[in-house]
Amino acid sequence: MLIRAGVGGSADAGVYLCRAVLHVHGIVQGERLPLNLSAWVLVSVWRGFELPYGLHGTVMVTGPRSEALDADLVAEIQAVSVAVAEVRAEWQDRPPVGENAARAELLAAGRHARNALHAPTA
Repeated sequence: MLIRAGVGGSADAGVYLCRAVLHVHGIVQGERLPLNLSAWVLVSVWRGFELPYGLHGTVMVTGPRSEALDADLVAEIQAVSVAVAEVRAEWQDRPPVGENAARAELLAAGRHARNALHAPTA
């Protein structure tokens, strides 16, 4: 019930990382839900390639069997989401040249944010 309430309707589950389940709205087309760039970038970074389709609407991420996420995954989700928000804010003054450039910039920011969390500390 909590997941259904969180995504705003029936939920479909997708496993893009063995330690996490993404719960997305189950009726995307009929609802005309907005593209969730943070979720798309996160999944693309986790999978190591650009996801060829978008994720729409509110997305909830849980551990397997809807349990709590590990702290390191929570940190990754937050870091990637912040990176996406920062890039989108920059686009107010400097719009991307086109869709391909926008996707590349978002993915680079997401990868950088995730990698920074795992970088060795001096």
